[in-house]
Amino acid sequence: MLLQRLRRLQPPPGSPAGVLSVPSAGADLTGEVAFLFAELDTVQARARQEHESALAQAAAVEADMRAQRARILVGAAEQAERVAAELLSERRAACEREASALLAAAEREAARVLARGRESTPALVAEVLQRVGGQSS
Repeated sequence: MLLQRLRRLQPPPGSPAGVLSVPSAGADLTGEVAFLFAELDTVQARARQEHESALAQAAAVEADMRAQRARILVGAAEQAERVAAELLSERRAACEREASALLAAAEREAARVLARGRESTPALVAEVLQRVGGQSS
């Protein structure tokens, strides 16, 4: 019966465009489509439940991701501290090696200067004594 009412909205085949009839708004039309609204209410309730379920799942996923992010950040901070400590230790060892090398080079240079001084001191003393002794005479 609903289909017959809706068919009346179309112009008859083969005739020129004419006036379309509109079904009357009566109790019988409501009865004819009531089953559709019941199905739509069921679909709408199901859609609302799915939407609420999806929101709850999204909130759970978001909470899990926040917790995972926090764990990742803690792990990254710990790893950064370990790497920084290793780099600091390596730098200290390199600086100590460089300082030891500089100190050894300085000690060798000091020994060389002292040896040269020991070698040249008697000749210098003799020259000074000769000049001082030569002036007094």
